[in-house]
Amino acid sequence: MNWRLLWAGVVAFLVVFNLGYVFHEIVAADFFRESFGPGVQRPHYVIPVIALAFALYIALMASAYPVAHEYFAVRRSYSSLVTGVILGAFMGFLWDFLQGGLIEYATYNVGLSAMLLDSTYHWLEGMLAGAIIGGLYRPRASFVRATG
Repeated sequence: MNWRLLWAGVVAFLVVFNLGYVFHEIVAADFFRESFGPGVQRPHYVIPVIALAFALYIALMASAYPVAHEYFAVRRSYSSLVTGVILGAFMGFLWDFLQGGLIEYATYNVGLSAMLLDSTYHWLEGMLAGAIIGGLYRPRASFVRATG
């Protein structure tokens, strides 16, 4: 097990999970409440489900990072940080921008501007999580010897 990768995932989870609260409940809370139609937003969030979703998201990103690292950092000489941003942009776009933003706009009574803002935030959040993972990741010596 690569403990640095596990640690990177934990740090990324803590940062983006807490930053999500700040963005959604402090910075953009009024805008979101005004932009959502009646019955769209719960009066109280189900925090354990949100935490589980973020844990799965970060776990998938951390699991994919060594492959991205091999392709971008080792073979293409990108920095680990840039590699993380690339992976985070890809995951953030797929995980939230498409499914969580555009499809929700088409499905629920939500304003397009609110969904674009929320989706863009989550896309940037993915890049931040990827950058954290990339910045803290160090390949295991056996992996480096096997591929290098």
